[in-house]
Amino acid sequence: MTPRRWFRLAITAILLLMPAACGSDEPTREEASREAQSAAARQASASSAEKISVVLSAVTRGAPLRPVATSTLDICHAGATNGLWPHDEFRVSCSFREVRYFGASGDLLKVLREVDKRAKAAGLMPGSAIEDVERYYAADGKTDDGLLLPLPGLSYLAPGLDSGVNVGWSQDSTTLNDPSVPDLTWPVVFVEAHPADPDAQQRDLLRKHQHLVTISSGATYYEIPWPS
Repeated sequence: MTPRRWFRLAITAILLLMPAACGSDEPTREEASREAQSAAARQASASSAEKISVVLSAVTRGAPLRPVATSTLDICHAGATNGLWPHDEFRVSCSFREVRYFGASGDLLKVLREVDKRAKAAGLMPGSAIEDVERYYAADGKTDDGLLLPLPGLSYLAPGLDSGVNVGWSQDSTTLNDPSVPDLTWPVVFVEAHPADPDAQQRDLLRKHQHLVTISSGATYYEIPWPS
């Protein structure tokens, strides 16, 4: 058999196998939606939301922050699969995320130091440290060449929370950008969102505060693996 004929036969065999292999174990929309809305998934969602709320409250309790808005996003999506290539590690995956917005007045560095102190007191392990923020302020937010430095955030590792706890801040209180709510289009099979009203909240910030501080966290609370 010539090399060219062998190559043609190999390609033909692959093409014949593709319909049977590609997507053979992919869940249907109905199957994935049923899993996402099952009692087990909804119970896990409530448990995850409560855990995230407790951690965020511990970080902000007693800090010189005024609550302005809160947004949450509960989302599930089906895993992508292709029989000839590696696919996602999950068949269905669900996650929950909460973002809290706060107004802060006066010395923002002092405010962030208080948040950092409370995060550490709650047992969270620093990822990006308060020292980065202090160096930013010491340099007046600029490099030696006078270029603007990016705003350093704070992050903390928290057991059971995929993204840990993240603290962002802005010296301009007019920027409240809540993440958009995803459409319920494949592979998304479940969305429950409570977004913040940016217009109303920004008016509130402009009236009463100089700074905006965001504190957020999220976790994957439910996953269905592929059949072994």
